Amino acid sequence: MSAKAYRDPAGRVVELGEELGAGGEGSVFAVRGRRALCAKIYRPDRAEGRERKLRVMLERRPSWLLRRALAWPVALLTEAEGRGAFAGFLMPLQRGAIEVHRCLVPDERMQIAGWLTQRDLCVLAARLARLVEGVHRAGHCVGDLKPQNILVSPLSGRVALVDADSFQIRDPAAGQVHGCPVLTPEYTAPELCGAEPGRAARTPASDAFALAVLIHQLLLGGAHPFEGELAPGGAGGAERIPARIRLGLCPFVPGVTGVRPAAGAIPFATLHPGLQALFIRCFGAGHGAPAERPGAAAWRAALLRAKREMVRCARSPAHLHDKALPRCPWCERRERTGIDLFPAEQRFQRAIARVRDPAAAPEAERIRWLGLHARGRLRDGALSAAERAWLDRAGAGLGLDRGAVARVVKEAAGRATEVGAGGRATGVGAGGRATGVGAGGRATGVGAGGRATGVGAGGRATEVGAGGRATEVGAGSGPARVWLPRGRVVFTSVASIAAAGACAAGVLVTSRLLATPGASPMPRPQPCAVLAQRATIGHTGGTGAYLRAAPSTGSDGLPLPDGTALRLTGRTRIAEQLAWAEVEVVASGRVGWVATLYLVQEAPR
Repeated sequence: MSAKAYRDPAGRVVELGEELGAGGEGSVFAVRGRRALCAKIYRPDRAEGRERKLRVMLERRPSWLLRRALAWPVALLTEAEGRGAFAGFLMPLQRGAIEVHRCLVPDERMQIAGWLTQRDLCVLAARLARLVEGVHRAGHCVGDLKPQNILVSPLSGRVALVDADSFQIRDPAAGQVHGCPVLTPEYTAPELCGAEPGRAARTPASDAFALAVLIHQLLLGGAHPFEGELAPGGAGGAERIPARIRLGLCPFVPGVTGVRPAAGAIPFATLHPGLQALFIRCFGAGHGAPAERPGAAAWRAALLRAKREMVRCARSPAHLHDKALPRCPWCERRERTGIDLFPAEQRFQRAIARVRDPAAAPEAERIRWLGLHARGRLRDGALSAAERAWLDRAGAGLGLDRGAVARVVKEAAGRATEVGAGGRATGVGAGGRATGVGAGGRATGVGAGGRATGVGAGGRATEVGAGGRATEVGAGSGPARVWLPRGRVVFTSVASIAAAGACAAGVLVTSRLLATPGASPMPRPQPCAVLAQRATIGHTGGTGAYLRAAPSTGSDGLPLPDGTALRLTGRTRIAEQLAWAEVEVVASGRVGWVATLYLVQEAPR
């Protein structure tokens, strides 16, 4: 199939590269010379029935803000030879993305993106809801909303919907609806259970049911909302999820008695009260009355509110939970099961995520990665049996045998309790603290929540705490890079480190505002210190800054006029020689990235 030549509507030859995937209808290929696009080429027996639907999709695209987040057609392709028959289409290529199901089950999520917190998962769910909302606003339905059709980029937090040519597409000009040919039973609304997929009319309400299932899975460890243990004498023939959906056997809906939550499930009460209410409404009253189900917009608003009302656990910086809970549910779960669903010190995995095949990396590098995994899972210098078993699986995934894993774990546990002589402190465990390192001394591997203080002249402190890293801190060293808690960063002189720490509760420093007396000039671009809660867009000559979907000038952008009020999440990135900060627009609740060049300090509230 890839040996054939194809043309786009402008008559240009489209040359296909490697095959990226294949299915029953055709295959997806890279496009040579056009890195942002890929091509779907249909099997000859499937192409003819798709052409009209694809033409309607080109005419009725969702808003421009969503196009790159949807595998939506951008141009049709025809065969370059013969009669020029329709063959397929070009669409945006989603680079660096993985199927969302790899983030649903905690065991796999911790292996590939362990830095994600419950707040991050809440944001991913909100972005998914926004995409579904955009599809509905354009008059279409997703139809077969399931994990396999959702891609996420753990590094950027971007969410995308693929397989868009299977969406249900409305053609008002012709008074026709082009249907969705697929149904996935575990995500199918009750009113569609047992229907013939190609003839079942989808609605925003049927999409809303599947969306609610996915949000439940994202926030509650991959558990399906209709999972649970059948009560004694419960409904017969309801062992499988599709049957339970048809019968309305959702264990947390009031009045349902045939099924109860599984013993090992994350408690439903862990969720924000607003989210709990939406789930009960969707799977309770909405089971028999689709109009009662919350729509995508309602889910997005509730998820963003839940994100804002999360607090950080005092024991682990990676534990975020609803502020109404009396104690941290993640600490409680670790005490009960021995496994930490959100381990600290996992940011090193961002580097692994960029490696095509981590198991093929040099053995020394793989051992180093596993050691970082182990140190991030230590609690009071020890590992539970469950954590130890998890590390065995992580080591196997990296191609290490059990003997190598045992040596790494033993070394990590040993380093957590041994403080060497000669002014060197190594591997202080979770919550540990290394102080008073003398001249020329060195403090390394301070554990989750750790702190290194009093580093002497010429000293060096590295890998301090979860998200806090201080490097090359030496008297008179000029500009020094200082990582402050929670990943907040500033370039400044050593003389101003104390001042920066003293005002960390309410100061925003950007490359425009940074002015440290005695500091040598620093070239642009510079990272920023996102130390404030709020900021505004400064003077941009009337052109406005842009809220980007990802930290890059090429990503989708929404204009933000001067004076726009923002909340800062604390996440910063350096990309395309610019410093970026993740922000939330106060007026709309939209979340995205802004070049810090335009951020201006706002007094703390």
